[in-house]
Amino acid sequence: MNVSLIFRHRGLLAFFFICLMIPIWLSLYLGEPKVESDYKWTDIIGEGSVTLLTTFWLVAALVSRPPGKVTRLLVLGLACFMFSSLLDVLDEFFAYHPSANWLSVVESFPAAVGMIIMTAALYYWHLEQVALNKQLQRRELQYRAVEKIDIITQLYRADYWRERVLDLQQQKQTAAIIALDINNFTQLNTQLGNREGDRFLHEIAHLILMNLRPSDLVCRYAGDRFIALLPDADNAFAEDIAQQVERSIEHVAFRCNEHNMAIFQSIRTASLILTPTDDLQVQLKKINTQLDQKSGSMHQVVDAA
Repeated sequence: MNVSLIFRHRGLLAFFFICLMIPIWLSLYLGEPKVESDYKWTDIIGEGSVTLLTTFWLVAALVSRPPGKVTRLLVLGLACFMFSSLLDVLDEFFAYHPSANWLSVVESFPAAVGMIIMTAALYYWHLEQVALNKQLQRRELQYRAVEKIDIITQLYRADYWRERVLDLQQQKQTAAIIALDINNFTQLNTQLGNREGDRFLHEIAHLILMNLRPSDLVCRYAGDRFIALLPDADNAFAEDIAQQVERSIEHVAFRCNEHNMAIFQSIRTASLILTPTDDLQVQLKKINTQLDQKSGSMHQVVDAA
């Protein structure tokens, strides 16, 4: 949840406050306060809960989503529904003169309009999710758990990767594992600073994704180490993919924001096959040992001036 997003929705915020204030103004202007003995607390609690939850959903949409058609329709629909539900709640506190019977039409109509708008919002949200699912296909493996996404690389963390491996083993599937480690990343991070180091990790994650199949999964294992799962792949295929990733990263220039230089980095890789009967922890220890035994080359800095 990014609270700063709410300031990008000034028009929707204005509409929300209008829908909030008009029912209050109508009730104060046209109604007379009821005595406490006339309150129906079950109705107040039920209708009040609907209004509060609708308002919470509306605010959640504003602080969670960037501007766009889906966000706009969601907020407009929820605001219209909130308008009606708030008037409904205020009915429990105010009595109206017979000349204000038209208020019942005002009370029910916005809710119907809001539901129509929400239906359109859900349709476009579905189209949005279809597009996002395609975009995330190589970042997840048949299961979504956004709470396990690494904030820097936008890949899943190691615990998610382990769960998907265990799922494959339960399905009696063989898979290849590739571990990837950035050479001398600590030195690079010290030279460029943590912000640029994090951006470098993010870019490396994208490069690794580009070299994998749609059915493969890559996650951030720890620090500057990544790990990939290749279902139904043999060791020769895994080694070929690992070499392709190494070559692609070696030939890409990383441009720093604050330095007039290009950095060419290298990685080292290791791979092995995981069968349904293998102990995952043993295999992870083995592949990490293989990776640690490989010597990494220094990164190359080229001045662009």
